[in-house]
Amino acid sequence: MCSTKEILKLHLALCCLFILVPSALALAQDPSGRPKDAGKKKTGTRKPVVKTDSQPTVILTVLTDPPQSAVYINGERRGQTNADGRIQFEKLPVGHYSVEVRKEGYHPILRGFEAGSEEPTLVFKLEPNLEDYLKQFDALMSAGKLSGPESPNAIEFLDTLSKKFPGRPEVERLRVVLAAKFTEVVPPVVTHTVVDWRAVTRNELLQALNGLTNATMVKPDDTRFQAGAAYFRGVLALYDWQTSGRPQAGGASSGAGNLASARSELEKALSLQDSFAAARYQLGKVLLYSSDGAAAEASFLRASQAEPGWSQPRTGLGEAYYQMSKYKEAIDAFKKALEIEPKNATAQAGLGLARWSKGEKDGVKDLERAVQMDPGCAVAHLHLGTVYSQSKSKKDVAKAEGELKTAIQLNANNLEFANSDVEQRIADLKKKKK
Repeated sequence: MCSTKEILKLHLALCCLFILVPSALALAQDPSGRPKDAGKKKTGTRKPVVKTDSQPTVILTVLTDPPQSAVYINGERRGQTNADGRIQFEKLPVGHYSVEVRKEGYHPILRGFEAGSEEPTLVFKLEPNLEDYLKQFDALMSAGKLSGPESPNAIEFLDTLSKKFPGRPEVERLRVVLAAKFTEVVPPVVTHTVVDWRAVTRNELLQALNGLTNATMVKPDDTRFQAGAAYFRGVLALYDWQTSGRPQAGGASSGAGNLASARSELEKALSLQDSFAAARYQLGKVLLYSSDGAAAEASFLRASQAEPGWSQPRTGLGEAYYQMSKYKEAIDAFKKALEIEPKNATAQAGLGLARWSKGEKDGVKDLERAVQMDPGCAVAHLHLGTVYSQSKSKKDVAKAEGELKTAIQLNANNLEFANSDVEQRIADLKKKKK
C-alpha cells in the first residue's frame, strides 16, 4: 500500500498532465480545430525567385526635308514622315541600325545609327535628283519650245519645277539660261536703233520686245530686262508716231499719244537703268521732236558721256543746238561727231546747214559733200534742198525741188523727217516759180 505522501505526489503529476495536454493541442490546431498542416501536400525545399531585367529600348525620332519621305530601318520600310516631316519609333531595342530615307525625285540618304540610352533625333535633308528634269528642259530648248501658246514649253516647265523644288540653285541656273536665250537678239537690235535707225523694221523691234517680255516672266526681279522691255515699248511708240506721218500734239490724237507714250516708256527705262545710253539717246530724239531743245541737249550730253564711241548722240546734240539757234555750239557738236565717225553723212549735213545758217558760205560745200558721202541719206538731200530753195537763182530753185523730191523718196517711212512738211516746201517753190 502506498503511503499518504506517495498518493499526494501522484495526484500532482496527473494534474500537470491535464493542464499541458490541452495547451499543446490548441497550438497545433487552426480555429476550426484542425491541425494547420492538415490536407497540405509536402513539396520539399522551396526554390528561390530569380528576378530578370527587361531589355532596354529607346525612342527614335526622324525628321526629313522634304516631308512625307519613306523611312527604312535595316532595309525594312517602317513608315513615312508626316506633313511636318516627322515620324517617331518607340521601344526600339538598343543596338546598331541603318536608317535610310527615300523620296521620289530626290537622292536617298543612308546613315548608320547606334541606339544607346538616350532618345535621339536624326535629321535628313534630301537633295533633289534633277537629272531627268534637266534632260526634259534641254529637249524643250532644242525643239525651240520656249514659250506659249504651245504647251509644254520651257517657261511652264520652269514654273512647275520651281514649285516642286523651291529655292534650288539648279532651277535658278535654268532661268538664267532661258532668259539669255530669249534676249540673245536684243543687244544688236539696241545698237541698230541708235546707229542706223532708218534701216530698223517694226518686226525687228517687236521681236526684241517679245524676247524681253518673256525674259521678264522668267526672271521678274531683273531690272535689266524690265528696262529693256520699257525701252522697246518706247521706240515702238516712236516708230509708230513717225510712220503715221508725225502728227503734232494738236493734231491726230493717236499720233500725239504715241509720242507721249514713247517719252513715258523711255523715262521708265532710265528710272530702272540710269546708265542706259540708248534710252538716253532716244529720249533726246523724242524731246527734240517735242520742241524741247534744252531737255534734248541734256539727254544727248548724258548719252554721249555714257557711250563716247557713238557719233549719234553728238549729232543729236548738234540738232538740239540748231533748234535753239545756237549755231556755233551746233557746229562744234557736228564736228565732234565727225571726228568719231568721219563718214556720218547726217552729221556732215548738219554741219553744212549750221554753217550756212551762221552765214558761212562753205556750208553749201559741206552739204554737197554729205550727199556725195552717202547718196542714200535723206537728211543730206533735205538740207541741201532747203539751202538751194533760199537762193534767188532760178537754177538753184530748180535744184532745190529736185533735192527735196529725192529726200521724200529716200524717206518713205517718215523715219528721218515728216514728208508732209517737205511736200509743202515743194508746193511753195512751185508758187515761187510762178
